[in-house]
Parts: sequence; C-alpha cells; structure tokens
Amino acid sequence: MNFQKKNKKKLLYSLLVLLLGFYLVYNYIIYKPHKVVDKVKSEFVGNASDLLDSIKTQDIKLWLNKIVTIQGKVTSKDDFGIVLNEAIYCQLKKKSNIQSIKAEQSIALKGQIIGYDDLLEELKLKYCIIKNIQK
Repeated sequence: MNFQKKNKKKLLYSLLVLLLGFYLVYNYIIYKPHKVVDKVKSEFVGNASDLLDSIKTQDIKLWLNKIVTIQGKVTSKDDFGIVLNEAIYCQLKKKSNIQSIKAEQSIALKGQIIGYDDLLEELKLKYCIIKNIQK
C-alpha cells in the first residue's frame, strides 16, 4: 500500500511539472508578445528608399521583426495604413492619425518590419507610429 502512495505522488508531481513546462513553452516561446514599438530603439534610421534598397540586396530574414524609423513621401492611404514611396506599406497602430495625412506629404514613421512581397515589390511594416509630419 505504501508503494502505491509513493507512485501516485511521483506521478502527480511529474504531471504538474509537465503541465507547467508546457504552459511556459506555449506562452513564452511559441507565442511571444509583440514588441512595443514606442519603447524599443530603432535598428535603422533613415530614408525609406535607402531601407528598401538595403532589403532588396540582403536576405529579408535579417530584417524581419526589426524596428525601423523611416522618412518618405506618402503616395496613398487607406483605412488602416499608408504607402510610402510607392513601395512601403505601413499599417498604423492608431487609425485616428490617418485623417491628418495627405498625399505627397513627407512623413517620418517608426514601425516593425513584417515582410517583403517579391511579387508586388512592397515592404510591409506594422505597429507604425507617426513621428513627424512635414507640410
């Protein structure tokens, strides 16, 4: 009888450790929280066309999830974001900022790179924050 109680305790502790390990792996390794763009230092600061040229010559994997601050001309906008220099789509963090932006305006943005579309030759950024609007 004493042998069965020890086995049950070991099984229970093993199960608890296994569940705790699964929880930690699931929440902190597989589904990492996104970066807070406001508080993270930019790894690239410069012109939007310079960033696009760098990404075209290098592997996109080096740039994924990097925080960048870029400046360029607004070529179009929609309900969720804007297009800079006809090649960089920036999804804005707050939709309310879109109303004050006009086409052909020079703007500085900070955002996170999420990918590059080879077919459309378009760079995509998310969580973008407007840093400066020049008129």
